[in-house]
Amino acid sequence: MSTLLKAVFFAGSLLFSANLMSKDRDFSLSFGNVQAKTLNVQLSNAKSVSVFVYNSAHDELFSENLTDGDHITKTYDFQSFAPGIYYLVAESEMKIEKYKIKISEGNAMEVEKTPVSAVNKPQYTVSGHMAKLHMSDVTGPVYISVSDLSNTTYYTSSRKADNGKVDVTFDLDPKTADQYIIRVEENGNVFNKMISLR
Repeated sequence: MSTLLKAVFFAGSLLFSANLMSKDRDFSLSFGNVQAKTLNVQLSNAKSVSVFVYNSAHDELFSENLTDGDHITKTYDFQSFAPGIYYLVAESEMKIEKYKIKISEGNAMEVEKTPVSAVNKPQYTVSGHMAKLHMSDVTGPVYISVSDLSNTTYYTSSRKADNGKVDVTFDLDPKTADQYIIRVEENGNVFNKMISLR
């Protein structure tokens, strides 16, 4: 009995550790002081994060890839930006966060420290011709389709989350096509993933 109990505790600790490690892969963004249209940004676990600044017309004004650190502090200068609404977007393999920045007519800069949107990207596990789609923190319906490069659609579905999660496994036939595109749409966000069976 004690061996069984030890095995259960060991398995439980492995699952807990795996859960903590998976959360470790996500970056964490926070803002420091905002002074005279200069913004200080701190990123934790920024192993591969892209930072973009857009205006309200969705024109990209700045982009940068950050790949070198557990803790990065960056300073962004908005001195040349006219009064208006801007967005700072941070994107990794796992998620996208979008923050609103407002520059007033008096050139005061105000930053919303809570993201106006945060999206967890779909995650895929591929083994042979089996592809598993996993999504977390899902709030609305998810539309999924699988097609090949000739636009032949093999699967379409609308899924609702179960406890905030969507999990779907696809058996992709290599005799039918050697490359498939899995398209996922959630809350207006569209993600395409190409799966190659070669």
